[in-house]
Amino acid sequence: MRWDDFRSLVDANHRFLISSHMSLDGDSVGSQVAMRWYLTSLGKDVTIYNKDPVPAKFAFLTVHDTILNDKPDSAFDVLIVLDCSNCSRLGWKVEAIAPVMVNIDHHRDNTGFGAVNIVDSNAAATGAILYRFFCDCSIDFPPYVAEALYTAIMTDTGGFRFSNTTGAILRYCSELVEHGADCSSIYEKVYASHAPKALLLQARIWSTLRFHLDGKVCCMDMPLAVLDELEAHYSDSEGMADNTIIAEGVEVGMLIKYDEKESHFSLRSKGKVDVGKIAQKIPGGGGHFSAAGCTISRPYGEAFSFMIDILRRELG
Repeated sequence: MRWDDFRSLVDANHRFLISSHMSLDGDSVGSQVAMRWYLTSLGKDVTIYNKDPVPAKFAFLTVHDTILNDKPDSAFDVLIVLDCSNCSRLGWKVEAIAPVMVNIDHHRDNTGFGAVNIVDSNAAATGAILYRFFCDCSIDFPPYVAEALYTAIMTDTGGFRFSNTTGAILRYCSELVEHGADCSSIYEKVYASHAPKALLLQARIWSTLRFHLDGKVCCMDMPLAVLDELEAHYSDSEGMADNTIIAEGVEVGMLIKYDEKESHFSLRSKGKVDVGKIAQKIPGGGGHFSAAGCTISRPYGEAFSFMIDILRRELG
């Protein structure tokens, strides 16, 4: 951890831009909210910009509405990239927007692209890294930041279902509740509150369920055209990939989102297959052992056959 370098950089600069990966999730949004609070508490000028909008399920997080989706024209002193393994996953070009970049992340395939790199691949979430930073430096924070950090950790552990849910993680969350995070309310807003159109989209995705390779692979599809048909949002499908590994006998699950030009694979594993390494076989792909993603620049049929061939070799 190079927190001394980070704090020196913060002390020496004033204008900060914060960003994270495309297809925002709870960890990316929650971490950005927490980092924004930290910097503004020190009197810094802070802007958050992401290529994609904040999913509706995270709209309850305080100051989420300050996150921009229009790229700022002005230059900044420092760009802080959170929860992102490489610059290509930002979805926008970072050149010339800031002379210094800070990289804070927990993905094991992080490329170390920052002038300051704070990367812990053993951390369950980037929000957990920031929480440890606040604790180690005795930085007190308001309840809405506790709520953001709790959301970050809860979502990146799959609601505390994934193997990265350790005793330390549960202690962090217990302490965040003591700081003001309402765990039952956060769970309800993230996992148990859906717009009707979101449920219709999820029902359509469920209807595509099928199995391959002797039941070891489970797949679901989402043609992007269905979003316009149902007037749903892309983010309404978040979490559906986790459902691809709940059937008995399944080792790998895939949710494939596609149009006529490319196909995005959200990969999940029960624990025997390293889907992060599978995703890394595709340029720009990567992720964790049990959850990863990649985009294949081919039509659905070709891309699916390509991925199934890879899984056939992996599964023997």
